[in-house]
Amino acid sequence: MGELVDSISKKCDFKTDKIIFLNTGDIEDGKIVNNNCYKISDLPGQAKKKIKNGDILFSEIRPKNKRYALVENIDETNYVVSTKLMVLRNKDSKVLNMKYFYYFLTSPKMLRYLQSEAEARSGTFPQITFKDNIYPITINLPSLAEQNKIVKNIDSIVNKIKNNQKINTNLIA
Repeated sequence: MGELVDSISKKCDFKTDKIIFLNTGDIEDGKIVNNNCYKISDLPGQAKKKIKNGDILFSEIRPKNKRYALVENIDETNYVVSTKLMVLRNKDSKVLNMKYFYYFLTSPKMLRYLQSEAEARSGTFPQITFKDNIYPITINLPSLAEQNKIVKNIDSIVNKIKNNQKINTNLIA
């Protein structure tokens, strides 16, 4: 995977006084669940990493907790994320569909593998790193056209699940 994606640690040069900071608790199972706005002077010390649309945010801590999201449709100038989130960025969009990679990385099999890697590490909590745990993973990488077809099929299933969840919520109400 290290040949396909980079782990980004680019610091922010803010052009606005209102910044949205995302910590590991602000993303869950593919969604940004909180958009906490801060003044630059009030940002926590771990608010360091700049993100872009198309990046994957993936928590270094306890992969089984599903603290990950694919960044889409945000105003990039206003966001910064915690140092405890990996910011994974595509090296070449002509080779890798980042959503394909996102679905691979967040598959149950990969989450189990990454969790076992985290638990095998010594330290105060189960943690993974890009260099030790993501970079060396081998991925079956079909052509970009095939990746796009796979993503389209998975997106269709995901959208059906979301619609069914909305229907279920409405039925309960």
